[in-house]
Amino acid sequence: MRAIVSKLILFATLFVVPLLLVTQSGEAVFPDGVAAAQKKKDNEPPARKTKKTPTLRKQVYEKLAEAQELMESEPPQTAAAEKLVDQVKNIKDLKPYELAQMWNFYAYLYYASGDTKQAINAYQQVLAQPELPEAMQTQTIYTLAQLHFADEKYQKSIDMMNQWFANAVNPGPQPYIILGQAYYQLGQFEKALVPVETAIRLAKEKGKPVKENWLLLLRVFYYELNDYKKVASILEELLITWPKKEYWVQLAGMYGELNKEVQQVAAYEIAYLQGFFTQERELVQMAQLYMSQAVPYKAAKVLEKGMADGAIERSGKNMRLIAQAWAMAQEDEKAVPALKEAARLTGDAELYVRLAQSHINQDEWKEGVQALETALSRGGLKRPDQARIMLGMAQFNLDQLGTAEKTFQLAAKDQRSAKAARQWIQYIQSERKRKAELAAALR
Repeated sequence: MRAIVSKLILFATLFVVPLLLVTQSGEAVFPDGVAAAQKKKDNEPPARKTKKTPTLRKQVYEKLAEAQELMESEPPQTAAAEKLVDQVKNIKDLKPYELAQMWNFYAYLYYASGDTKQAINAYQQVLAQPELPEAMQTQTIYTLAQLHFADEKYQKSIDMMNQWFANAVNPGPQPYIILGQAYYQLGQFEKALVPVETAIRLAKEKGKPVKENWLLLLRVFYYELNDYKKVASILEELLITWPKKEYWVQLAGMYGELNKEVQQVAAYEIAYLQGFFTQERELVQMAQLYMSQAVPYKAAKVLEKGMADGAIERSGKNMRLIAQAWAMAQEDEKAVPALKEAARLTGDAELYVRLAQSHINQDEWKEGVQALETALSRGGLKRPDQARIMLGMAQFNLDQLGTAEKTFQLAAKDQRSAKAARQWIQYIQSERKRKAELAAALR
C-alpha cells in the first residue's frame, strides 16, 4: 500500500537544484527554474544575517555557464555539458566555493541521467566544502532529503528534512508533505500525521488551495490508524472540490463502517444520480442498499433501468432480485412478469411459490393454482406444506371444494400445518353442508 502511495503522490518540484552562478562582480545569476521563494524582494528586509556569497573565477564561471546552456537546450546535451564540468575539475587550486558549484553541477547531471545514488554522492561533496553559502547549503540539504526519499532511505530523508527545518525561515507546506510521506513509508503513521496536517493548516492560513494529494495522504494515515470517523471527514472535504466517483464510494464504505446506513445509501445514491455507476456490479449493489433500507421501489427502478440500458444482464439471479424488489414494494402487477422470467431461467420451485403469491394478491386464483402446482411438481420446496395450504385456498376460491379438501388433507400430514389444514377442512365441510341445505330449501 505504501509503495503505491509513494508512486501516486509526487512532489511538485522534484530534486532539481539548478545552478546558482556568481560572477566575479558578485552578481548572482539564476537560471530558469529556480524557485521564486529563493529570490529576495527589493523591499523585503532580511530575516537574518547571511554571509557574503563567494565569487567564481572567470574560467570556472564561463565553463559552468556554458554547460548550463547545453543542459537547457532541447534536447539537453548532457554528455557535452559533463565534458565542460570535467574541464573545471582539472583546473588547479579550485576554491571551496568553486568545488561546491562543480559538484552541484555534477549532481544535477547525475540526476538528469537517472543516477540517484551518484547524485546523492555529489550533493554530499557540496556539503563537505567549508564556508558554504547558507542558501546553497540549505537548498542542498533539502534536495538530499528528497533524493534519499527516492532512494527509499526514508530515515535519512527524515534526518535531512529535520536538519533543513532547523534553519528554514517560514517554510511552505511542501516540505512538511515530504516529511509526512517519509514517516508513512516507515509505518510511523502518528508521526506522519503532524507534518501533513501542518502543511494543510499553513496553506489555509495563507489562503492557498489545499492540494488533493495532501488530503489523500491524510486519508491513508487515518485509515491505517482505523480512525474511520476522520477518514469520512477527509472524504467529505475532498468531495467539496473533487466530487469523484471513488470518493463517493469510499465515503459510503466509511459510513458503513460507522453504522451510518442512511448516510451510506445517500452517498451511493448521489454517485448513482451523477451517472458514476455504469457496471452491473455497481448498479446491483445500489439496488441491494435500497432494499436494505426498505426502499424497494427505488431498488426495482435501478434494476429496471440497468436492464433497459443493457448494463445489467437479465439473468435468473438478477430477475429474482428485481422480482423481490417489486414484491417488497407491493407492486404485484410488476412482480409477476419478473417472477415468471426468473422462475423460467432458474427452474427454482420457490420462485413459483412467490409467483403464486403475487397472483393470489391480485385475486388471480387460476394463475395462482397453476404456479403452485408447478412448484409442487418440481419438488425441493422448503415448506411444501405451506404451498399446499396456499393451493387449497386458491382452489377453494375457484369453488373447487372437493379438490381443495384433498389438498388440505395432504397439507395436514405435516405437523407444522396440520392445525390450519384441519380448520380449512372443517370450513369446507360446513360450507358444503350450508350449500346443500340452501339447495334443498330452494327446491
